[in-house]
Amino acid sequence: LYGLASGGLRAGIFQAVLRDTMAVSGALFALFVAATTFTLLFRAFGTDRLLDSWVTMVPGGATGAAIAVLVVFALSAFVLDAFEIIFVIVPIVMPPVLMRAPDAVWISVLALLALQASFLVPPTGYAVMMARSTVAQKTSLRPLARALAPYLAAQLVVLVLVLLLPALAHLAEPARLAGPAVEKLDDDAARKRFNDMLSIPPPPQE
Repeated sequence: LYGLASGGLRAGIFQAVLRDTMAVSGALFALFVAATTFTLLFRAFGTDRLLDSWVTMVPGGATGAAIAVLVVFALSAFVLDAFEIIFVIVPIVMPPVLMRAPDAVWISVLALLALQASFLVPPTGYAVMMARSTVAQKTSLRPLARALAPYLAAQLVVLVLVLLLPALAHLAEPARLAGPAVEKLDDDAARKRFNDMLSIPPPPQE
């Protein structure tokens, strides 16, 4: 409304904005459909179980698995933008890590910090591509990386701090209500309890 009132959003500009918005939205929906299809095929052939076994072999427990996922995110950021990582990589690598991590909030915060950093990784970072598309004078990759290095370093420091101090991921959480302690079950005990819940009781004796 301000753009229309001030005259800065003329009919031609408004039409171009709508066209670009529809193009980006259509591309994202197409990417979402393709990524979902890929994930379904990935699991249909049992490749998720293979990946699950690989995550199990990563040394260091949950911390080692989290570091491995962060490395995958970092390598993917050089060839994929953040939306492609979210739609393609996250549904594949995150479930086996979340199943073994004692703190799902901590793992999720680490993943979000890594994705936030991927917005600034040249040349495919989403913020980098958007900024380069609006600047008339094109900048080569080396000075662009040099200019982004302090911001990436700051995000890396935050990521390392949260990795080493998981309690930082819970600073904004409300105080937990006092209640009975939750019983922790291993995989076999959880599977047995789930099967017991699904078992049909025998019919009453006449």
